[in-house]
Amino acid sequence: MTRPPAPPDGQAVAPLPPDSPAPIRAESWALCVATYNRGDMLAACVRHALQSTLPPTEIVIVDASDDWQQTRSGIEAVIAETRACSLHYEPARRKSASAQRNQAIALASADILFLIDDDAMLHPQTAGRIMDYYRADSQQRIVAISCCNTPLQATTEAVGDLKQTNRAGALISGRPPAVQRLIDGLLRHALMIPADQRFVRYDSPGRRWQGDTALPEGLGRVDFIVGFAMTVRRRVALSEPFDDGLVGSSIAEDLDASYRYGRHGVLAFAPDAPIHHLEAAAGRDRRRVNTALALLNIAYFVRRNSDRQSRDFARYGLWYLRMLLAELPKDLAGGRWSLPQVRGALLAGRNLPALLRQPRAGLPEWYQDRQTRLMTGAQPGRGQNHTTAPDPGANG
Repeated sequence: MTRPPAPPDGQAVAPLPPDSPAPIRAESWALCVATYNRGDMLAACVRHALQSTLPPTEIVIVDASDDWQQTRSGIEAVIAETRACSLHYEPARRKSASAQRNQAIALASADILFLIDDDAMLHPQTAGRIMDYYRADSQQRIVAISCCNTPLQATTEAVGDLKQTNRAGALISGRPPAVQRLIDGLLRHALMIPADQRFVRYDSPGRRWQGDTALPEGLGRVDFIVGFAMTVRRRVALSEPFDDGLVGSSIAEDLDASYRYGRHGVLAFAPDAPIHHLEAAAGRDRRRVNTALALLNIAYFVRRNSDRQSRDFARYGLWYLRMLLAELPKDLAGGRWSLPQVRGALLAGRNLPALLRQPRAGLPEWYQDRQTRLMTGAQPGRGQNHTTAPDPGANG
C-alpha cells in the first residue's frame, strides 16, 4: 500500500473524501491484529474483545507465523464458543508489523478499527465508550482515539513470558507531589521515556490539521498514539498507511502513523477506555539492534517525509545526542554492564551517513535491506534486497 504524496510546504492537507462503500460514520468496529508466534496470547486478545459489551462486527488477523493455519483454527474455536463474528485470517505477505497492519486495514470494512497489539486485552466496557466518543463527533474532527493502559483485576490466560512493566509508574506512585514532579521530569527529559520524546516531528505547520481542536469533556488531546492502544477511523488509516519501508518489529511505526493521522483531524486520549497491555517478551530482537533501529527508524521517517530536510535533520541530530546520553543510565540501572543500548545508539550513528545519502526515490527498498542486514549481522554491500525479517519476530 503506497502513501499519497505530501502537499508542498505551507499548504494545508485537503479533507479526506468519503471512503466508499464504507461510510465515515461510526456504526461498527473491527478488531485488527498483526501477530507472530503468539497463539495463546492472540486467543486471549480475541476472547477479551468478544466479551465487550459492544462486540466487534469483524475480526481481522494477519499472521506471520509458520503455523498460522493451526493458530487460525484456535481462533475459530474461540469465536465459536462465544458469539458469531466475521473472521478474516490471512498469512502475512511480509514479516513486518507495518506491512501486516496495512494488510489488515485493507481487509477490514468496519468504520472504526481497533489496531491493538496481540498482547493487549480490552476491558469489557472499552469498545462501547470509544464508539460513543466517535458517534458523538458529528463533524468527525476526531480521527483517532487512544485507550488507557489499565491492568485488569485478573488475567487467567496462559500467555507466556511477560516483560517487567510500568516501572516508571512504580517510581512515582505514593511519593510527595514535589518528588513526583522531579521524577517525571527526569523520566521525560533525561531518560526520554514518554512516547512524545521518542519521535522527531517532520511536518511543517501548513501540513497539520487546521480546524477546531477542542475536545468534548472526558477526552484529552495527544499528538501520538502507541500501537497497543490505537483506534482510528478506517478512512484515515487507508489514507495514511503504516510505513512500508519497515521490516520485523517496525519500531515506532505506530508513532509515525498516528503523527500523520494528525494531518486530518484531532487525536484524543480516553482515560475511561481501559486496556491491559501485557507486553509479551516473546518475539523481540536483540537489545543492541533494537536500540539501533529505534533511532534509525526516526531518521528514516524524517528523510522520507520532511519537506524541510536541513532544519529537521539538525533537530534530529540534537535529539540523537539526547537519546545517546539517555541510554547510559538505562543500561546501568538495568545492570547491563556491556552497555548494549549505548552500543546500539552508536551503531545507529555509524549508519546515519548512508541513510542521509540515499535519494528519497527507492528509499524504502534500500532501508528494508539495511534493517535486515543489521538484524542478521550481515555486512553492508551488494546483495539481495530482503523484504522480510528473519525469525526474531514481526511484532514488538
